[in-house]
Amino acid sequence: MKNKSKLNHLALSVTTLLLLGSVTVQAQDAGHTPISSDGAVGDMATELASSSSVSPPFKGTGRNSIESGVSMTVPDIRAMLKLKSVDAPVGKESIIGPDTRIRTYTTYYPARAVALITFSGGRCTGWFIGPNTIATAGHCVHSGGANGSWYSSYKIYPGYDQTTAPYGSCTAKSLSSVTGWTQSGSESYDYGAIKLNCTVGNTVGWFGLLSTPNSLTNYPAIISGYPGDKPLQQWWSSDTVRVTETYQLFYPNDTIGGMSGSPVWYDRNGPYAMAIHAYGLHGSSPHSAYNHGTRITQAVYNNLVAWKNAP
Repeated sequence: MKNKSKLNHLALSVTTLLLLGSVTVQAQDAGHTPISSDGAVGDMATELASSSSVSPPFKGTGRNSIESGVSMTVPDIRAMLKLKSVDAPVGKESIIGPDTRIRTYTTYYPARAVALITFSGGRCTGWFIGPNTIATAGHCVHSGGANGSWYSSYKIYPGYDQTTAPYGSCTAKSLSSVTGWTQSGSESYDYGAIKLNCTVGNTVGWFGLLSTPNSLTNYPAIISGYPGDKPLQQWWSSDTVRVTETYQLFYPNDTIGGMSGSPVWYDRNGPYAMAIHAYGLHGSSPHSAYNHGTRITQAVYNNLVAWKNAP
């Protein structure tokens, strides 16, 4: 596939990540207004694309042996397998060409900072951004649109591996997303977060966050998650960003339902997430050619940091 760069709103300079290009200032975008499952509406994030914003990763204290984890009972595993693997609201997350996914060892960082999410809507993927907060797709916390609703009955398993939960599980304290998803159901705003009733992130670590106004086309991209066709196992797929748009990144990494909410990251002396995976092939190009996710713009970055820091 040929590399393309099709931008929705502004022509952004193509430079390296560390060399800031021309400065552009975007108006506030009401779609990024944060809202939580208790109905509280937060201040609208200001999206100023004037520089890169970076929140560093944390490796955690770790644990070397999977034997120290919790072995799941057969009834528990059967119940988890009965949950559907959540797919994108439109289009199917897709294998593009040969299947390039590889299984990973979940007690090593950053794999242990990726979590299997089970809830009333099925199974998704999330990833730690702090001691007690995980980021995920908006459609993994809310069904989307004005007639949608928040999901319930969450159980989150960091680094889950087939029959073993190396770091146990946590429940959800609160859910968060933005009005662009919960009221409009727009894929440009399909992201959210889950606040946990535990601080296991101090053990498993968390991902860094990267927001930049520059193009990310040709940057290496890894997607880590829990695909529905390989139940309860964590798999990674590596490729490069092929198209950069203002609100989304597009890539040929192989994904399957259940990987919604996975981090789209690259190694910059530690794992830094550039986007939140959410969609497969649908519509017109580039949506019809590549899997894609919500880009971590300045507004997304601001909300993720605010949710991370919330009590």
